[in-house]
This record gives sequence, structure tokens and C-alpha cells, in this order.
Amino acid sequence: MTATTIEQKALGLLKAFENAGRSVSRVTIDGRKIELVLGAAKTEDEFDGIDMRHG
Repeated sequence: MTATTIEQKALGLLKAFENAGRSVSRVTIDGRKIELVLGAAKTEDEFDGIDMRHG
């Protein structure tokens, strides 16, 4: 059985998050610690471009 490096584990996590539809903006490896920073999810609204004021 081959040993999995910390970089391979980080890439696996990155792939899993992106396959789940999450945007990852940064991956940091510090020793045995892996930190994933998720990107801000932009919620798209069909009414964003419409002026909804009355009067």
C-alpha cells in the first residue's frame, strides 16, 4: 500500500468540495494541517436586474 502525501490529501479534498458544487478560493498546507477557504457563494436572483420600486 502506498503512502498518501499531504498534498495528495489536499487535492482529494479540493476535488470533493468542487464536485459538491462548492467554490474553493485557497488551499493552505501547514505541516499536517490542511486549510480550505471556501469562496463566497453568489446567490443568483432572477429579480436582481429589475427595479422593484413602486410610485
